[in-house]
Amino acid sequence: MKDLRVIIPAYNEEKSRGDVIDQVRDACPEAEVVVVDDASTDRTNQIALSKGVSVVINPSNRGKGGATKVGFKYISGRDMKFYAFIDSDNTYPATSIPELYRLCNTEKVDMAIGSRFLCSNEGIPLIRKIGNKFFAKLLSFYAGRRTTDTSTGLRVINDRILEFVDLLPDGLDFDTRMTAIALFKRLNYDEVPINYLGRVGKSKLNIFKMATDFSK
Repeated sequence: MKDLRVIIPAYNEEKSRGDVIDQVRDACPEAEVVVVDDASTDRTNQIALSKGVSVVINPSNRGKGGATKVGFKYISGRDMKFYAFIDSDNTYPATSIPELYRLCNTEKVDMAIGSRFLCSNEGIPLIRKIGNKFFAKLLSFYAGRRTTDTSTGLRVINDRILEFVDLLPDGLDFDTRMTAIALFKRLNYDEVPINYLGRVGKSKLNIFKMATDFSK
């Protein structure tokens, strides 16, 4: 996995940051790990630096999508062909990254996602579960291709996707828009089931704002 970069966007995630980095490094010991600190006001960047990974600090808060895009464009000198990103709140299993990478590397998938809805996940709040399932069915209908989880925060993509990165928003609807682009552009897309864990810290998701932003 020397050609894989794992991006961890973070904003005030000091309670979970160290655990997520450790899990990623255990699962992907050869991958490059890049933490993008999105102008945190807590100890997020200090914890990341203490783990010996690459850290980029945004001077102002750009949002999850904006921070992830910074991670894509980060220049380290290593030749990257694949990019993973995982939320920093300790809800997603880093142990699934190798399988997602395998799909992209061996099976030539352009985007492989970890789907929370191919498993029975009690950690997802009911309102988010209903909203995500509804939107997944709607998007599947219009795209003519099936997706079960439009906004999962665990993905691996190949470098072909980078040409679409600047089209993506900076907010939390970054993930959903990326799924929509993959489906409508007829890119190779696959899903694997993952278990979703209870979040560490307060959620930053505003479902109503995200729906409004996506409709623009």
